[in-house]
Amino acid sequence: MSGFIATLSSMWALVVKEFQMIWTDPKNRAMILLPPLLMLTIFAFAATFEVNSIKMVIYDKDRTPVSEALIDKIAHTPYVNDLYFVDNAHDLTEKIDTEKAFVALTIPSDFAKKTYLGESPSVQLILDGRKSNTAQVVSGYLTQIFAAFRYETDGVIVPQPPITLRVRNWFNPNLNYQWYIVISFMGVLITVMMLAITALSVAQEKELGTFDQVLVSPLKPLQILIGKTIPAITVAYLDFTLMLIAGSFIFHIPAESGYLPIYACIFVFLLSIAGIGLFISTICNTQQQAIFGVFAFLAPTFLLSGFITPIENMPVFLQKFSVFNPLTYFFRLSRGLFLKNIESAMIWADVWPLLIIGVCTMTFAAWFFNKRIN
Repeated sequence: MSGFIATLSSMWALVVKEFQMIWTDPKNRAMILLPPLLMLTIFAFAATFEVNSIKMVIYDKDRTPVSEALIDKIAHTPYVNDLYFVDNAHDLTEKIDTEKAFVALTIPSDFAKKTYLGESPSVQLILDGRKSNTAQVVSGYLTQIFAAFRYETDGVIVPQPPITLRVRNWFNPNLNYQWYIVISFMGVLITVMMLAITALSVAQEKELGTFDQVLVSPLKPLQILIGKTIPAITVAYLDFTLMLIAGSFIFHIPAESGYLPIYACIFVFLLSIAGIGLFISTICNTQQQAIFGVFAFLAPTFLLSGFITPIENMPVFLQKFSVFNPLTYFFRLSRGLFLKNIESAMIWADVWPLLIIGVCTMTFAAWFFNKRIN
């Protein structure tokens, strides 16, 4: 019993030392508290998949009340911000080439004639394919406008009433993109913070020359790594709490499942990230190497997490790699816990892979740590 108490006392001393190394430096305190909130706020407003400021150039060859009515309908949509008018195809091309306009519309000279005859007039729509995702969204917007305009003006007798589409969005009724961005970036930011603290912990002591003092302690390698993990998880929890408060009061993000399941799942996620960070730290001899190791891990982790593009759209061999990615499970959990109030069975389906990743990475980090020591 006394040996167990002595081990706990030694681990507590290590935990206190780690907290002092993290918290006593004013620069460290500023880096822990300010960047997560700042980046969360910036990304929430800057990183958007919506397109609501379209610059458009129009070449109207028809110049009739019908073509002017179409232009007026386009101008009064909330998506078009700037309209430019040209008199020839050369100027239209120049606007697209110089990126002064994103989309170009050419109305043919027989537009009004075909409209009055009940035919389907054709218009030319040119989009800047250098921004492929934006081009797809803008094309969808304008297609809807053209379809509505033709029905209002062509005067053709429709044998049956058109289909009325009533859309209802579950879990995010207003399709607020900030809910998705903020929830996702909570995971991204605490991943970066957790990796930075754990990956630098051992490497920093190697550079400062204090690592030998840790080795002569009665603690085993796994106990040393646990002692270095506890402060990192505590700091990550603090950052997550600050971001959670900002998400609730600034962006009004709901927490349908309650905060207790959210915090419990975050612990499992942080455990899996801690093992990866400690493994990076054990194989690096300097802080610079550890930083490079963190960035080498972060790049594929973000790309394969499903945050930027859906995992289902990736090649099959890359989809298999996403199974080993902790962020993949975090994004599914966070969307379900915040927006859907998912059942415990669905929570467990994403929690147990995180537990396996955490146990495996912590065990492997301890084994490699012990091997490096010997």
